[in-house]
Amino acid sequence: MKPSLTKIHVVSHTHWDREWYQDFQGFRKRLVYLIDELLDVMENDPEYRYFMMDGHTILVDDYLEIRPENKDRLLALIQAGRISVGPWYVMPDEFLVSGESLIRNLLAGFRRARSWGAEPLKSGYVSDIFGHNSQLPQLLRGFGIDNAVLFRGFKGKDQASELQWEGADGSVVFALKLDEDRSYGDFYFFFRWPFASSGFQYDSEKLKERALEMRSYKSARGTTGLGLGLDGVDHVEVEPQLPNLIRTLNGLPDVGVSFEHSTLERYLDELRPKLGELELLVGEQRSPGQAGLNNMVLANVLSSRIPLKQANWKAEKLLETWAEPWSVFTRLKSGKAYPARFLEKSWEFLLQNHPHDSICGCSIRQVHKDMEYRFDQSRLLSEGIIREQLRFISNHIDASALTGERIVTAFNPSRFERSGVIALEFFLPADAKTGLPGPTVGADGFRIYGENGEELPYQLLDVKKNATHTWRPYRDIPYAEAADWYRVAVSASVPSFGYRTFGIRTISSKPPGAGEYAGYALAVPVRNPGTMRVDGRSWDNGRVRLTVHGDGSVTVLDHATGEAFSGLHRFEDDGDVGEGWNRAAPALDSVYTSLGGNAGISIRSDGPLVTIIVVNLGLRVPVGAVPGGLQRSAESTELAIETLIELRKDDPVVHFRTKVANAARDHRLSLKFPTGREADHYYTSTPFDLVKRSLGRPDYRDYLETASEVVPHNGIVAVHDDKAGLAILSKGLYEAAMSEDQDVTASLTLYRSTHKEVLSDGDDSGQLLQELTFEYAVYPYSPGDAFAEKLWKGWQSYVQEPRTVDRDRCKVVREDPFHYTGSFLATASFLTVEGSDGVQVSAVKAGEDREERVIVRLFNATDTEKSCKLEFHQPIDAAYRVDLDERRFEQIRVDGTSISASIGGKKLETIELSFSSREEEVILCNP
Repeated sequence: MKPSLTKIHVVSHTHWDREWYQDFQGFRKRLVYLIDELLDVMENDPEYRYFMMDGHTILVDDYLEIRPENKDRLLALIQAGRISVGPWYVMPDEFLVSGESLIRNLLAGFRRARSWGAEPLKSGYVSDIFGHNSQLPQLLRGFGIDNAVLFRGFKGKDQASELQWEGADGSVVFALKLDEDRSYGDFYFFFRWPFASSGFQYDSEKLKERALEMRSYKSARGTTGLGLGLDGVDHVEVEPQLPNLIRTLNGLPDVGVSFEHSTLERYLDELRPKLGELELLVGEQRSPGQAGLNNMVLANVLSSRIPLKQANWKAEKLLETWAEPWSVFTRLKSGKAYPARFLEKSWEFLLQNHPHDSICGCSIRQVHKDMEYRFDQSRLLSEGIIREQLRFISNHIDASALTGERIVTAFNPSRFERSGVIALEFFLPADAKTGLPGPTVGADGFRIYGENGEELPYQLLDVKKNATHTWRPYRDIPYAEAADWYRVAVSASVPSFGYRTFGIRTISSKPPGAGEYAGYALAVPVRNPGTMRVDGRSWDNGRVRLTVHGDGSVTVLDHATGEAFSGLHRFEDDGDVGEGWNRAAPALDSVYTSLGGNAGISIRSDGPLVTIIVVNLGLRVPVGAVPGGLQRSAESTELAIETLIELRKDDPVVHFRTKVANAARDHRLSLKFPTGREADHYYTSTPFDLVKRSLGRPDYRDYLETASEVVPHNGIVAVHDDKAGLAILSKGLYEAAMSEDQDVTASLTLYRSTHKEVLSDGDDSGQLLQELTFEYAVYPYSPGDAFAEKLWKGWQSYVQEPRTVDRDRCKVVREDPFHYTGSFLATASFLTVEGSDGVQVSAVKAGEDREERVIVRLFNATDTEKSCKLEFHQPIDAAYRVDLDERRFEQIRVDGTSISASIGGKKLETIELSFSSREEEVILCNP
């Protein structure tokens, strides 16, 4: 028998979306006025004891930018524990950002709170997030948090308010499921909101009626006799009369429940000893709302305003894959200063776009316009750091043994050695014609050499003649010259977390002397013939055979399994009269497809290493929806679609890059990939997990929320049977589905065009009437016990392409103030990870509190324990296991330049290291 509810902890708060139906500045003005009043109320009335800042610290920053004179007043209340802040920097969406971003968000929130002299709120407060990923319990536990406060994603019917939630790795937190009707505002809606129309003149009879109703409601859901009452809701101001209201409630006869003004942590402390055996929920929690006015998961935010999501994906990868690791590597090798504040600022701009109403694309136009600026700032900061670090390494490479006048260095950001086709980009002097009939320094006027002097065949991919080449020497003005820019493909290997340098020697014909015959002076042309073409529209790279059909669809034959996947890459367009939250099909919808159409097919590049095929098609679709949204219009327009399909020698991944000139409104464009697998489940990647999903959908007919067929992913959608598997890889796309029919068709949503906006008459900015670009790939793989390792390795190979930096071999232009007298080898690895391919490197960065230390975060993407060895190629002084908050809890044995680790299935492992400094001798380059 359930215990009767006897006590409610009343927690005052405001739920503060920084931007949503108003822009940030509009909401901030309201926030400033709210906190102004809050300070006065709390200072003047000690019985108004506590207030919670909605689980994120950025509100304090936003306020103090306008009211710096109130800093001491606000911090005094925070330090006294009367105002709780954190744990988040901003309260984020959990599916549209990377797992590493979620960790950095908590790190930033914890550091902000501590900088104000307080510990952050120790609660996984995610009160309004649209579903919850499978690894949040592990992330919370990593910060010493044993609970989560949430409601969306839990079905909301026949569930207790206290539950146990087990994450993908086995970490368990207890989950406080909020009121499915009143969400994070139950006390407010029971007792304050009913009196709003009367100017908050509280009536005892009505209060008693509401108190009994609240007691009954919470008793039916509670397991302990202790309840939580959240006194606040979206952007609502404080109620100065709250102490009197609580006194009145406690004085009501025959109510049987007491009310106490409290904090979330005080409630949790009293609740924990009372918890008994609770219902256990496992993994991702993303059920559509079965019951509850506000309990909706809003699935189609995964595909709203897709350019913002693509910008976010790129910004995350710049920081996680390039800016931070290579800043660490240059510091370890040379002592170069770590750009901590630049990186922190880039993360700040990025994280400020991660609140759910922002990154989900369900706000007004101005909000999303402001997001573009923040993404730009994060990108510019990160790109500046990356360019500086890679250029610093390039400038200090000892190139004396290399052949040629120019060198180009390829940098590999992956934990895996990059072996196979790589692209090199470099400048050469602009073509100077000699007047001879033979070739000069033109498209084939150079040779490429490895570090041992061996000539490497290459394939020209692109060239820009007389392009502008700029540089700015330190303490000098900028310079520019006309130069020829080349992009070529070579077959080579680049070590993990390392680089390889190539020499480039130009060749040209000589002008004849007096009386000389000109022919002898002609340079020998550089020719590397070959093709992967096997017949009219088929190409074979030794690993897969690609056939392009007349309607633009493709067939991929996997030589490893012998299975052919036909009819891949078919466009499908249907109607959408919804908004940022939901895709809503017109009642009389119509669907248009590229199947059986006529595509224009041309070959842009055809050589021994790379084939690039261009497919152009025009898809006729309705221009929009009719007024009222009943059906799509009779008038049509054309979506001009251009796809570049790239096949690389010995690479199982087939690359696609598609541009769509979107001229239609009120629609959704998707790609279809029929897999033909005899499977009952499939997989999608989410932050720090590969989630196994059933092909059979539950019966949601009695659910209040209309269920969507789509599921989240962040780059991998895969299905296999005992014969073969097919994965769809992508960059910055997050919505997918898998059909239950015999074709088992993977669907990848490219974008949705919608008009409606929250609390407005709508805006065309959500229609995305612009050119849109999408990058994705098809990856056939072999099934088996190691399929997860193959998927993660294939995805990393796809998204972590090398970068290149070129320079004159002997003339080095220093563009920064950093002096280093040593040198770098022509080829080197800074970090090698030996062991299971399932062990991923999530972060290489400086410590948050001990900046001189290096933090390496590993993630075991498989279900079973894996071991690995980390080789840093330089002496390690000490190593520690640390939690996600970077608190040490175990010292690790060091073996010279390496350490070893064992990581449980789906577990994160964070390691702190310190290194010995080394002096490098000066190595000069001989001209």
